[in-house]
Amino acid sequence: MAKEKDDDANREAESKGEIHERRQEKTEISSRYTEAKRELPDDRRIDPWGYTELPVRNPANNITSPLWEVIKSEAYRVYNWAEERDRYDELETPEHRLAKALGKVQLRHYYWSKGKNEDLTDNLDGEDATRLYLFFDLSALNQSAVARAINDPDIREALGIENPVSQPTLNRMPGRMDDETRHYYASETETLVRQLQDTKLEHWFRDPTPDTIVTDGEGFPPVQVIARELRSKTFKNIRLKRDDSTEVTKNAALRVLIAAANGNGFVNDAAKNLKYKPFYDDCDIPTGQNLTHHLRKSSRESVMRMFREANEVLFEIAARHDYFPEEAEVAIDITDWPFYGDNESNEFIRGTKPGRNYSWAWKYITLALVGTNTPLILVVLPVKDKSKTPEYIRRMLRLARQHLNIGRVYLDAGTEFYNSDTISTITEQGLELVMQGRKSGKTVKHFLNGMARADLRSSYYPYGVGSLDEESYYAVGLKSDKTVKLRNSDADEPMDDYTYVYTNLHPQEVPPEELGEAYRRRWGIETDFRVIKEEFIAKCGSRNPALRAFYFNFAAHLFNIWTVANILRAEETGEDLSEGKQLTAGELMQAIEDDPHDLRLPTEPPETRQVFGDVLGAGWNTSDAD
Repeated sequence: MAKEKDDDANREAESKGEIHERRQEKTEISSRYTEAKRELPDDRRIDPWGYTELPVRNPANNITSPLWEVIKSEAYRVYNWAEERDRYDELETPEHRLAKALGKVQLRHYYWSKGKNEDLTDNLDGEDATRLYLFFDLSALNQSAVARAINDPDIREALGIENPVSQPTLNRMPGRMDDETRHYYASETETLVRQLQDTKLEHWFRDPTPDTIVTDGEGFPPVQVIARELRSKTFKNIRLKRDDSTEVTKNAALRVLIAAANGNGFVNDAAKNLKYKPFYDDCDIPTGQNLTHHLRKSSRESVMRMFREANEVLFEIAARHDYFPEEAEVAIDITDWPFYGDNESNEFIRGTKPGRNYSWAWKYITLALVGTNTPLILVVLPVKDKSKTPEYIRRMLRLARQHLNIGRVYLDAGTEFYNSDTISTITEQGLELVMQGRKSGKTVKHFLNGMARADLRSSYYPYGVGSLDEESYYAVGLKSDKTVKLRNSDADEPMDDYTYVYTNLHPQEVPPEELGEAYRRRWGIETDFRVIKEEFIAKCGSRNPALRAFYFNFAAHLFNIWTVANILRAEETGEDLSEGKQLTAGELMQAIEDDPHDLRLPTEPPETRQVFGDVLGAGWNTSDAD
């Protein structure tokens, strides 16, 4: 297959206009020199000063040609030399011809210096590393095939490289370059392959990089291209804790997890099935055991940090497209991921509402943007001790406020939320609170039953949960027409036909009916988490909390990619996301699984200096957050 290039680099090719302008400038310099030389007398003695002022050589010849032009010129020399001498061996492979051309390129002005690649390998100096990288980037071979080609002594001789190089070294090359170097080579190679399209040499080289957004027959941007663009920007922040002996690319490893989620299966089965894809060799896919072995090396803290970095890229894209409201509404939930097995095997496994064949679950507290057509999961934290929910909430709000101006928080009626400590945590942050109350306690029951007997549609009264000041909070009752309609028999209690909402907003400023309508916006997050569990998360039987945290965070990250992909597609098509999503979750996942391009992701980028505790505050205990 034709492999994907380093999508994290800026691959803007030199345009036809820029090429024409550069060549025209060089021609003008040469013309002025030729004209000045022509005006000089034949005898130097007549005007010696004229000869002194005129450069000995044409200054146009001193202008350094772009690297892509130099490679193109050498490629045609290789081709023409063989043609002229009738030595164009049809059995010689395109990679042999490409290696010959690159081996003849004079890299005086272009090479990646030893000082900048000293951490790459001891087997390559600056020029050798540059030739190898150019061969790696320009060849139509996939990464495994490039590594095998470098083991061929004929190709190494053609390139002028003495020692073979392992595939892990190849995988590390983009990540060891600084941004300026990566972007420079990316621009040069992209210009070259575009210039050679529809020529007799095009089969020596890879295909050009597809445009970021291209159109299909109906004018819609392909989901595969959008998903590839987003993954190339975010997956580089995901670290698999692999050493230098790893031969499989990071993109291929993460593809296994994506395929498992897409099929709602386990990674072992997904890895076996991926080998049947026409664009993969067997050696390009890790086994499920190999993938989970590396994932287990990460701590829960590092898992949270890496996905926070990956998601920040998506939040920035959403912000650039003005999809964040001026005052955001967020919902905080504790989500269960069912566990089937021995509940005493891990302290993170807690009892939950019994479901089909389970009554235990891993629990994750999440903060999500709601009340918008572009929901995003901003923070995910594993929960070990629900009694520390106020701490979780305080820190989640601090993280989310780096991206949003939060105005209102929605909570459900869980016991971990409906208590004075959690509620006061929201209020002390200066935020509006709207939550579903628990119909417990004599006061609340008396209030709601009284509303029912008086047949009131809505009402409210000051009420303090636990130790809260009743003058600052209100119990709001609303008749639920939906409940009445669906009920087939008389209610057990009159209050059963009423919804109870608890808030710090005065009902005279925000009427009860408006509060009820606002709270219904929170229900969308319930649907979103159902989509995450059905479309974006792989099955996992492990009891390892770090591995579980990786799976769940990865699923939430895929959900965010889905949201941002819809933003980008809506922008391109001019559609309004309020009229429906442009891409379904299933379309996105299938497009990623079937994408034949292998992203050139840095194997293990350096970790950020900003540790989780720096963001959350000095008192943060990472073991509690786990």
